[in-house]
Amino acid sequence: MEHEGGEFNVNQIEDVRRLWKLCKVFLLTIPYWMCYSQMVFNLFLLQGLHLHVRFDHFNECLSNNISDEIKSKGASANLCDHLPFIDYTDKKGTPPIPPASLAAFNAIFIVLFLPLIQKCYRFLSKKGIEALTWRRLWLGMLLASLALSAAGLLEYFRRKNIAECGLFRQVIGITHYDASPGISVLWQIPQYCLVGASEVFFVVTGIEYAYFESPINMQGIVMGLLWLARGIGNLIGIALLYRFQYSENILSSSKYLDCDRFDWYFFILAIFMLIFSFIFICISKCCDLSLDSVIVETHQKRNNSEPESASATPQLPSRRAVIPVNFESSGE
Repeated sequence: MEHEGGEFNVNQIEDVRRLWKLCKVFLLTIPYWMCYSQMVFNLFLLQGLHLHVRFDHFNECLSNNISDEIKSKGASANLCDHLPFIDYTDKKGTPPIPPASLAAFNAIFIVLFLPLIQKCYRFLSKKGIEALTWRRLWLGMLLASLALSAAGLLEYFRRKNIAECGLFRQVIGITHYDASPGISVLWQIPQYCLVGASEVFFVVTGIEYAYFESPINMQGIVMGLLWLARGIGNLIGIALLYRFQYSENILSSSKYLDCDRFDWYFFILAIFMLIFSFIFICISKCCDLSLDSVIVETHQKRNNSEPESASATPQLPSRRAVIPVNFESSGE
């Protein structure tokens, strides 16, 4: 083992350096996880509860009972006032679409898109365009910003539809929700697909980077640090949501989220994610974070060139071949 005048060898020192580099990258992923938790676990679901979840009684409008002032302001109107509503809680019709079920489009898109994007990586590599790590992470952030923008546009038109036609009171489970009469919950499918595309580029790349760049004997610790960064981002996202006091209006059956400009909240997160994506590029270029390479190819070259770490798991010796003995012939 090579030593540099201390009790730790060169490979152990290099392992610690690589671990510190990974920790810096994980810190840069916290803003993404903050926005991701808002999209998947909180905002999209809560938005879907206030969209039309049935296929019938569409575009029923009570425009004659709404003041001209609210109509003229549209989405910017104060919708906390006592607006007229269509009570559909006691009527029978088509079964409702559970808003939580639309998250399945996220998983379906990942399953279908992931093999396709791997072929795209190989095709671009033949054309001389490498799918570098920072490019894939940056593209994942851009897609997350697009998903939040799509949700903001949907929320804008939802508010505008309520200002023009009033509310549609529907029941999901045992809870009443005041929804938009003309905007279907199916319009959330594009934003869920954009989130799935964002996961393919950011989440999958982050897991690959954490696994291949981590020291062999620290892979469990590194993956734990990756999920720790995700947990910190989720906590920040929850605190931010309650700071803007949207949850009280969303979860209460007697109120609705129209009291606050929920579309602004989506746009603020989208702009924040867009700005941070360019900050991420600057930091990755200024600091040596090993993001300017192709993950799998770098790992293969490292295995071929670098000596095995002294702290790595030792290889098991090969088993001896067992030769069967014929006792009848030996007795003869």
